[in-house]
Amino acid sequence: MLRIATVGVTSTLLLGTLTAVPAFADGTASVTIAAAPTSVDPEHPTATITGKVTGADGAPVAGAPVELSAPADEGSVTSGTTDEAGNYTATLSPNGTSDSVVVAANVPSLGLKSEPVTVQIVRGQTDTVLTADRSTLNEGQALTLSGAVTYKGTAVPGGKAVIGQTPDASCIAPPFTPQTLTIGADGKFSTSVKPSCAGTFYVDSTPAGLYKGGRVTLGHTSVRYAGRLAFSTTMDAYGQVTAWTNLYSPSGGGQVYNRKVVLEYSSNGTTGWKTMKTFSPWNSGYKTSLRVYYSGYWRSRFLGDATYAPSVSPVRKLWRWSTKMSKLSASRTSVRKNQYITVSGTLSRWYVSKGGYGAFGGQSVRIIFRFKGKKTWYHVKWVKTDKKGRFSAKVRAYGDGYFAAVFAGTSDTWAAGTPNDRYVNTYAIPSPGERSGPAPVTTVLPWRGE
Repeated sequence: MLRIATVGVTSTLLLGTLTAVPAFADGTASVTIAAAPTSVDPEHPTATITGKVTGADGAPVAGAPVELSAPADEGSVTSGTTDEAGNYTATLSPNGTSDSVVVAANVPSLGLKSEPVTVQIVRGQTDTVLTADRSTLNEGQALTLSGAVTYKGTAVPGGKAVIGQTPDASCIAPPFTPQTLTIGADGKFSTSVKPSCAGTFYVDSTPAGLYKGGRVTLGHTSVRYAGRLAFSTTMDAYGQVTAWTNLYSPSGGGQVYNRKVVLEYSSNGTTGWKTMKTFSPWNSGYKTSLRVYYSGYWRSRFLGDATYAPSVSPVRKLWRWSTKMSKLSASRTSVRKNQYITVSGTLSRWYVSKGGYGAFGGQSVRIIFRFKGKKTWYHVKWVKTDKKGRFSAKVRAYGDGYFAAVFAGTSDTWAAGTPNDRYVNTYAIPSPGERSGPAPVTTVLPWRGE
């Protein structure tokens, strides 16, 4: 038996006793491989792969299919066929997912495989820009961040752009969650965010292909913390409005003190808001009061400052229906001192169903008295209105002075008073033991809605 060695493949021939054997050169079949250039970049994105296939006799092998292999996720490479000189040519196109690509040649018909050749990736440094549509905003407002990736002035499509934020050290709100964007076919990317804190936005770009990106930082973005206004208010039948409010900022540290907060009024609750008064600090919040004589809608409003954004409370409705009293009549206007007279009048209220005033029955009316030349009013008597809104009371004339009647209102009606003070003149001196003044000393005022 005779063994013939070739480059790449060893051939063994079995010789019969009566068979003539032709003469072969003793050698090994081989396949070579080379890359030119040995590195690629954005301006030279492909490499030419060349090589030669020779047989065991050292002669070139023509027409042999040559398969070129490279990792599938790192690029593509064509296959080739040897020419008359045994040479082949192929093209390698790396996709940039790795920093180098290893290529090998295979000749299946001869069972040959070359040593690998490595092609390096030289990435081109891109230019990335990042812009914002504003530099100052309030928490909860949208901020549009836009950018583009280019290489020597040409858009670089594909790849990722990660937008994040470095918050100010004073920020106590939850951190901004970075967003990963896909760079478009035009090399651009854009997103809308709602930051809770002031700070500096940045983008980390990772372009696709034979490029490298980097971090670009935007200028400082100021974000005013959002506040919430709790608000409550009451209004009594005499028009005394008392309001409480509380300014709280979850992102800005909780309770907010010593800010300018105002009380506003609107007749319809939607338009025409008018500032009525500024709140004063009170306990852990703010409080104010004032007297009005009309129904409507109320709210508190924080005007905003460099740290906290403006905010408005929920609207509260304070509503009372009008009431009125007729002039007070007296059965006599001149009477002996400590004798009795009868005073009377009517009470009415506004009814929506009637579109006007009607009798206000079953209500308590207070009769009051003031001595001539004095300012103090005294309680004299309580009376009830009948179903027609009428009332009358038998009262003692303690001296020269004035009688009036007042109504304290209900949960949804205003207080009212007689539009006049009925003067009564008294004469004569009371006999010993007779009363010379009203027994109760409760100080009251005639309410007429001033």
